Amino acid sequence: MVRYLIQLAKTSSEPHDATSSELRIREQILDLDHDENIAEWYLLNVNRKGQVPAMTVEGAVAPITDSLDISFWLCDMFPQLLPPQHEATIRRLLRDLHAIEGISITIRRREGPEEDLIDPCVDNMLARDDIGPEYRQALEVKKIFDDSHVPKASHHTNVDRAEQQTATLLAEVARLYEQHGQGTWLLGGADAGPTLLDAQIVPFVSRVEDAGRARLVPEVLLRYTAARRASPAWDVVMGGKGTIGRKEYGPVRDMYDMSAGVPPTTLFIPRWAKGAGLSV
Repeated sequence: MVRYLIQLAKTSSEPHDATSSELRIREQILDLDHDENIAEWYLLNVNRKGQVPAMTVEGAVAPITDSLDISFWLCDMFPQLLPPQHEATIRRLLRDLHAIEGISITIRRREGPEEDLIDPCVDNMLARDDIGPEYRQALEVKKIFDDSHVPKASHHTNVDRAEQQTATLLAEVARLYEQHGQGTWLLGGADAGPTLLDAQIVPFVSRVEDAGRARLVPEVLLRYTAARRASPAWDVVMGGKGTIGRKEYGPVRDMYDMSAGVPPTTLFIPRWAKGAGLSV
């Protein structure tokens, strides 16, 4: 969601001149298959929950460790992505979207919680005797979070709840889309440009489809999402891959090769934006 928002900001930014502020974003992949999300530097300095995405900002007190918070931060830089006339609606819909448990809408429905969903990587690391006390404490916090959260998410009652929440949310988004004319974007035609709602709904609907739950998505939103996935902005983010990893995709670093000194993405901030002038 965040990477797609960055691409939409890049393509919808106002023309800039020599006085425009710059926002430079350097991306770094964390390979969860190789436990990079529980590396000592990440747990202690970036996100104690060991989750992605997270964003560090030069001069900020702490990293931003929630995708929606990161998105709102970016919208401060690019207010056209959160237009005032739609802001209340977008915030309400996205609050409802992020109340949906991502695991529950992704995995298959099970009759009971299953402990085998918990990755043993944290336990394996805690079994070592060569880690420091601060890192051990961070791993123990991560273990408590995983043990209390992951198994319950697979229970059929939570899966059913997530499906109902998804169907209700997407039905309302579809009504909005139809109300605004079913143009290029959810809240208007090509002239209106994309908003944060587009940046979140396209990846979300794609995940719901990839999880075999397209029945929850109104037909009009399936067509809209398919059109957006055919765009260059989506291809930059996903490179033709789905939102759920598959063995045929190969290693994560092959999917998103950022190891060859890829320069940071540079976006030009409108001078009238709330965040203009910040050092990022």
